[in-house]
Amino acid sequence: MITFIDPVGRTVIGNLVEETPDTIKVDNPVILHVQPDPQSGQLQVQSIPYLFVEFVDKDKRDTNMWTFFKSNIVQSDVVLSDKIASQYERVNTPAEDVPETEAVETGVDNVVNLFDK
Repeated sequence: MITFIDPVGRTVIGNLVEETPDTIKVDNPVILHVQPDPQSGQLQVQSIPYLFVEFVDKDKRDTNMWTFFKSNIVQSDVVLSDKIASQYERVNTPAEDVPETEAVETGVDNVVNLFDK
């Protein structure tokens, strides 16, 4: 896993697939967004995909490679905690579709689809 700052200042993590003298190729990059909770004052960490998998053609969802130019990023050698790595894995594991009959039986009725099928 690699950690870097992208050209607009966001902290990004992802699986490093390939590195050349000028670029890095990252699979499933995720933006780490940190903000204080106004009620508790504690920091909240959110992992936001660079691009939501639902926006990608269903037949092409097995790959989500991005190429970043080293001249536009700042790389780090930090080793992330297991909690952040677990959160990264959860973000990049697509939720399974709940069959309509199962949704009725389990009371799950708030399934939100981004696009009609």
